[in-house]
Amino acid sequence: MAREVQVTREGYVRLEQALEEARRRRTEVTQQLSALLDDAMDLEDRSLQAAQNDTTSLDARIVELEDTLARAVIVDNHGENDGEILLGSIVVLHDDHHDRELRVQLVNHVEVTTLDEGITRVADDSPVGKALPGRRVGDSFEVDLGDHRMRYTVKSVE
Repeated sequence: MAREVQVTREGYVRLEQALEEARRRRTEVTQQLSALLDDAMDLEDRSLQAAQNDTTSLDARIVELEDTLARAVIVDNHGENDGEILLGSIVVLHDDHHDRELRVQLVNHVEVTTLDEGITRVADDSPVGKALPGRRVGDSFEVDLGDHRMRYTVKSVE
């Protein structure tokens, strides 16, 4: 049985939009490919090869998005977190090393790949994302980023 994918309501909508955009782009590329095939005298045509590569890439992205949406379970933790960071929480972190604040949302890794202006998304399988769940305002923690360590303090949780 396929494993469920927990996503935020907003993330689910962005995934649906990404799927629709990929399908739209796939139709455009198919039309372009068809036109190139009609005009192609030489099968080594670079435009033809590029269109074929785009088609393969878009097909894979469409399958990936359809699979993710089919397994998606929307989590709505707003109002239930009791100050604790959960999937979907929006968190203000103080970066102790650079003395700056970061506003991030903890999301499933599949949501990070969906483009959206605004808030920075932190994947739940990233070093920072793994350290966030269960933390509360005032908690400080360190994260190993490979070549260095970062220290954060939770300033607020929405």
